[in-house]
Amino acid sequence: MDAFLAELTSHSHASQPDRVSAIQLKNDIKVRAVITDEPTSSILHSVLRTYPLSAAGERSSNEALMLMIRRQRTIETVDVDGRLPEKLRKTYRDQDFILHEDKNLIIFTTKTNLSIPKQNKHWFADGKFKLNYQLNVSLFLSHFLS
Repeated sequence: MDAFLAELTSHSHASQPDRVSAIQLKNDIKVRAVITDEPTSSILHSVLRTYPLSAAGERSSNEALMLMIRRQRTIETVDVDGRLPEKLRKTYRDQDFILHEDKNLIIFTTKTNLSIPKQNKHWFADGKFKLNYQLNVSLFLSHFLS
């Protein structure tokens, strides 16, 4: 970790060595939040295992630390053309997740999911339609069980 020295000012005060562990904990949490896809609670619990009990009074609450983890994570946004980033266009199994896309319609599914109804004689379907007037977006979700 890089360190720098600053000249004393009227605001200078005595050092707080007890806070070093709490600051290090926050820094470790922030780094893991950015570089991993671990769930928030998993990051928190694994980092707290090595935290010294003698400094427990100096650390932030679990809720504050979990909020800090969520704030560190970047939110994927659409590009200039309104298209999803490549990371969101694939499943974890590296299959294409967008079947069709134009400026008015996006169909999210995989070819594997489309082949499931072909294999079954009876289908059961449920759907939900949602409008968001502020974003000018219509969303229709359909769930099939065969």
